[in-house]
Amino acid sequence: MTPALLFAGGLVLIVAASELFTNAVEWAGYRLKLASGATGSLLAALGTSLPETVVPVVALISGEPSAASVATGAVLGSAFLLLGVGTAVTGAAVLLRRSRRRLEPQAGQVRRDLGLFIGGFSVVLVAIILPRPLRIVLGICLLVAYALYVRATLAGGAPSEAAPEPLHLVRWRDGEPASRLIGVQLVGAVAMLVLGSELFVRGLNDVASSLHTNPLTLALIVIPVATELPETLNSVLWVRSHDDALAFGNVAGSAAFQACILGFIGLSFTPWRPDFNGVLSGLLTLGVAVYLLALLHRGSAHGRWLLLAGLPWVGYVVAEIVAGGRLGS
Repeated sequence: MTPALLFAGGLVLIVAASELFTNAVEWAGYRLKLASGATGSLLAALGTSLPETVVPVVALISGEPSAASVATGAVLGSAFLLLGVGTAVTGAAVLLRRSRRRLEPQAGQVRRDLGLFIGGFSVVLVAIILPRPLRIVLGICLLVAYALYVRATLAGGAPSEAAPEPLHLVRWRDGEPASRLIGVQLVGAVAMLVLGSELFVRGLNDVASSLHTNPLTLALIVIPVATELPETLNSVLWVRSHDDALAFGNVAGSAAFQACILGFIGLSFTPWRPDFNGVLSGLLTLGVAVYLLALLHRGSAHGRWLLLAGLPWVGYVVAEIVAGGRLGS
């Protein structure tokens, strides 16, 4: 199969799976009596973060020469694209809806999600200069921090009382769907997300390889484009349905997951020695997160200010293209 067909097939699967996933996870959160912020920051983040979690794990298991670069790039590049481009696309969706052009997530959840990300990602960056035994200890601390975050998120907010739109799997039926059907759609959607992301990555990887791109540059830029598509598309769908808490919780909650879980993988199972490109992308990511926390700490921001979050990522990619993939070398 040609790279173009792999790319197109993966994209179609990701788009379809994102719609199925958002619909199923809304029902799962409704049945579990979770607040919208918790549904987006935990359930949606866990499901849509599977592709970017699978990529470094599979790379490390394969033992390929570029495995460490792929894993390192997944840790640093995924959050960069998600917080930058994901937030910018969410802002564009907010501007395009007719009723209101402000994003209004839950302020407490925004501070909790971005606070954990900034703290966890700072640890990941500082660990670059530390010896391996200390890095492993810090990786375990990241897991503990995420567990505490999950507990705090579940305890905060009131359950959503409005029932979601009908479950796609049985949307012709009246009434609430059976729990097993919600589970079937959720598992099927996640499987489609993983498969679609794998096809998408493989297609882009073939193209990038033919261009002789640096493996870490590929992992920082190309792979996150595919693995972060589910979060981005889900957020657009939730903005369309006016559920801002789910929309931004999905982005920020996924970033928190990546900082802690992917951070643990990077610190514990790779040499963790990013080059200039990796460090630069990490610092820019941290800057975007601080900007978003300042912008949304009160729980509201106009869509046009969210668009600015994508500028550092776009600037980074343009610089890499101009430098021929050798920025900082």
